[in-house]
Amino acid sequence: MLCMGSLLCPLVGWGCAAKSYTRRADRSATRILDERTEHTLGGREETVVRPKVAEAGSGPGGLESETKEAERIEPVSLARALSLGVQSNRDYLTRKENLYLTALRLAETRHAFSPLLSSTLGFIFDGDGLPEDKTTTFSAGVNMILPWGGSVALGGSSTYSDLENDGSPDSQSFSSGVSLSLVQPLLRGAGAEASHEALTSAERSMIYSVRDFELFREDFSIDVARRYYDLVQQAQSIENERRNLAELTFAEKQAQALFDVGRTRELDVLRARRNRLNADNRLIEALENYEAATDRFRIFLGLPTNVQVEILKGAPEFILVNYDVDSAVEVALINRLDLITRREQLEDSERAVRIAKNGLLPDLDFNANVNLPAGPNASFSNQKFDSESLSVGLSLEVPVDRVNEASNYRRAEIALVQAKRSYDEFRDNLIVTVESAFRELERRKLSLDIQRQLIVDEQKNVRVAQLRFERGEIPNRDVVEAQQSLLDARNSLIREQVNYEIARLSLLRDLGIVFIDEQGMWVE
Repeated sequence: MLCMGSLLCPLVGWGCAAKSYTRRADRSATRILDERTEHTLGGREETVVRPKVAEAGSGPGGLESETKEAERIEPVSLARALSLGVQSNRDYLTRKENLYLTALRLAETRHAFSPLLSSTLGFIFDGDGLPEDKTTTFSAGVNMILPWGGSVALGGSSTYSDLENDGSPDSQSFSSGVSLSLVQPLLRGAGAEASHEALTSAERSMIYSVRDFELFREDFSIDVARRYYDLVQQAQSIENERRNLAELTFAEKQAQALFDVGRTRELDVLRARRNRLNADNRLIEALENYEAATDRFRIFLGLPTNVQVEILKGAPEFILVNYDVDSAVEVALINRLDLITRREQLEDSERAVRIAKNGLLPDLDFNANVNLPAGPNASFSNQKFDSESLSVGLSLEVPVDRVNEASNYRRAEIALVQAKRSYDEFRDNLIVTVESAFRELERRKLSLDIQRQLIVDEQKNVRVAQLRFERGEIPNRDVVEAQQSLLDARNSLIREQVNYEIARLSLLRDLGIVFIDEQGMWVE
């Protein structure tokens, strides 16, 4: 028992100490949190800036401010929207700059594989007080990676010394020399594929970046068209709502007049008023949504805040797509830039496997050096080389440790298999996308025909319901329902027109037969 008690006491003491440390940490953290919160947010209610109170008659919420008067209206057609987008859209400019940066990186890589020049000039003073010994050195050289994997370096140096006040006739001395060295791998690192992989990769990356930017431009133009036509659709819906409101206002007055002469019920008058008020509310909401959408479109185009976008109305032109599906699939497999890129990236993976396999070989290098020094006291006018040396040799590294190289080789093999799967999957998805696009276009074409016929039928239905209501055969509820059906049909028509055009442009992009000019407009 004594032994057990002696063991429990330290444990109990340690538990109490742990709780004490916890409380101490909590107090420290709470104190710091309170201090920083007060320092960061203390007095914020008194220091925040508040908006001005709107003056009477300034419009709902004070929107009619002085800044509104400074706005200029920018009439925007589709062509104008595309032109503004390629000039000032922030994402477009960033992508363009990134392409430029890729070109800069390629230029740097090309420079690294070109002849590289270097030179150094030095002047040394040596003496106590005034300089007595003067030494001037100059060296220059050029080195380059050879196309077959070797490297060559050519250098020259000269030194001139002037020893003042030493009384010696040889107070001036000059020496110079030229050296040439060559290193050529014979196994590991030999050949242009292994030695110039960095350059090859940079060249390929530049090509891929150009294709990616072109694909972005195609998607960007379609996106601009989609946003633009969405605004056109909203504007057309507003016109339809205005027309519907006018008709419901007339229906309300008509119901009131018929009620005054005892030809209808008060319930019909109340229903007509309710429908007119609902239509008025829908128009207000449509106007508010349209204004917010135009502001977002202005931001998307990168226009200044003092510009008000005015969308020029007009539904997209209907252009029939009559391509053969099988032929279109074959065209997409040939033309699509991203599929070409993936095919070439598959080649990159195969090349990476070969390079990684080359890295498993031992290092066997051929070395050659030539030194042509001049005499130490040669004069400027009568400089002669008094010796010549040449050395040639081989160096072989025994490959004792190739664990990292073996791992790189295995990773390259796995990456190649993954690249093949990714390419096959992308190709299969492309085929399905093209085939689905044709089905979508056919469906939207049929929907367009249906909507046009619906508008004709609903117009007849509205006229019939109006006549029957005037004769007292039906309540005005049927008239309102007929007018709402006509409104829905009109809104559906412009929506289907926009959807068909966007689907058509997307199909052309998938086929690789849409081309974007400098102003962002597509040329088919």
